[in-house]
Amino acid sequence: MKKSGKHAIVFIAVLVTIFLATIVSGYIYSHKDKGSSYSVEEQLASSEPVAASDSSREDLPQSEAQAGSEPTPEPEPSPEPEPAEEPEPEKIPLPGYEEYLAVNPYGAGWLESDGVGIDDPVVYTPGSQNYFLHRALDGSDSEKGTFFIAVNWQDKFHNTLIYGHNMKDGSGFGSLLKYADKDYGLKHNVIKFDTLYEEREYELLGVFYSQIEEDELETEEDREVKDQMIAAAGIAKKQEELKAEQEDETVGTVPGVSNETEGTVPTVSEEPEVTEEDLTVADLDLNRDFGDEDIYRIEKDEDNGRFRYYYYNDLADEDDYDYFVRNVKERSLYDTGTDAAYGDDLLTLSTCSYQVKNGRFVVVAVRRK
Repeated sequence: MKKSGKHAIVFIAVLVTIFLATIVSGYIYSHKDKGSSYSVEEQLASSEPVAASDSSREDLPQSEAQAGSEPTPEPEPSPEPEPAEEPEPEKIPLPGYEEYLAVNPYGAGWLESDGVGIDDPVVYTPGSQNYFLHRALDGSDSEKGTFFIAVNWQDKFHNTLIYGHNMKDGSGFGSLLKYADKDYGLKHNVIKFDTLYEEREYELLGVFYSQIEEDELETEEDREVKDQMIAAAGIAKKQEELKAEQEDETVGTVPGVSNETEGTVPTVSEEPEVTEEDLTVADLDLNRDFGDEDIYRIEKDEDNGRFRYYYYNDLADEDDYDYFVRNVKERSLYDTGTDAAYGDDLLTLSTCSYQVKNGRFVVVAVRRK
């Protein structure tokens, strides 16, 4: 009986121990997860690695901070800069032109026709085409004038139109009418026109008579008004240049101040007196840039078969070129045996003739290749 009582006590003690162990383990488990409401699934999900925040990554070494972000794309290489264009070499005038240009900066070349007596300089003043109509190369008055080129002269327009007076003594273009004779023209069929930078030879293409309408002529009054404007602009330019020279060269002193002190100031002078007689050709602005504009487009379209050759200084258009050459050949006083194709450079010489009122005599040549 005593033995069975001991067994009962032991059995009860074991039960109490198991009960207390269960209570203690539950208490520990509940405090381990205290403050967390995650379910088992959420806890499992939260076990995935979480990217560090920006603030936490700031303390990491750069290699570790970059490891958790997307790789930064490498910048595209910058395109290599295009090589700078080499400046065009400075053009140097042909020998012999230096003295010529010192007299007239608007010199454009030299015209020569062997055996005809033409051997003279040519000017180009697009700001006032006819300025040298009655002026010598140095700008002085001259009935003969100076050969001059029509406005908007460019190589790419394939025609150099030169005007000159038909002088009774044979000077100027007075001898040009010799080309009306076939035998003479074929014998002297080579005409030279050298630009400032290039020697050029042309071969006779055709010669013909023409006429200019009265309302297409520039009047003496028109020229006088234009000349006055040019002179006024030249005087103003010359005065500014003289004032600048005076300010640079003349230094006066302040009254009552010793020359040894820093009291010097430029002397104020009166407006320099300049008259038209004081001007040289270099003082005048006779330039103008027409660009690529076909300034006679309307006149060409309204030609109506009259062939107003003086409007065809721009032959960049192939139809214009073909029309011009065809009319020269058809109207020529004789067949020269020479032809021209689009792109060939032409030389047109024009002077007065008296077969009709406002008559003109024209010689056209094509550049030798």
